[in-house]
Amino acid sequence: MQRACALALLNEGETIIRNPGKSNDDLAALDIIQKLGASVIINTSVNSVEELRIKNENPISFPSDINCGESGLGIRMFAPIAALSSEEIIINGEGSLLRRPMHFFDEIFPQLGISIQSNNGYLPIKIKGPLQPADITIDGSLSSQFLTGLLMAYAKAATKPVTITVQNLKSKPYIDLHCR
Repeated sequence: MQRACALALLNEGETIIRNPGKSNDDLAALDIIQKLGASVIINTSVNSVEELRIKNENPISFPSDINCGESGLGIRMFAPIAALSSEEIIINGEGSLLRRPMHFFDEIFPQLGISIQSNNGYLPIKIKGPLQPADITIDGSLSSQFLTGLLMAYAKAATKPVTITVQNLKSKPYIDLHCR
């Protein structure tokens, strides 16, 4: 559900998600994409099938802050997408997410033209792009979730071919979802 929301945000036009998830992480993803400019309409059909209609007809807008709740996928995936902005954005979370290391942002983002300030590798982080796709090597054992967001952001921002070399890839099936 969260990946579908991110893709819908980056898609120009309308995306329909049927029987969407309703977990706290899914709701956080919906909140994030709305803050980033997508409109979300919840419909329930005659057959009680719930669907989300996500429209993104305008360029992504960027708020001054985003809260990913307790979603590890949310922070890792939406941070590169938020880094498409040339505006300063503070990305935060709640609960256990505040105790999870995010040092890979400190390592990778500067290589892509993104300035970052973190709390010694923990949230909150303050970023300012825009992300500038470049040839890069990433340790895939750190997080396939971050790689997912980076691939999505690259697809939106790249104006020329670039190469992402991934070493020690974990969770390959999740990456394969975005490469077909």
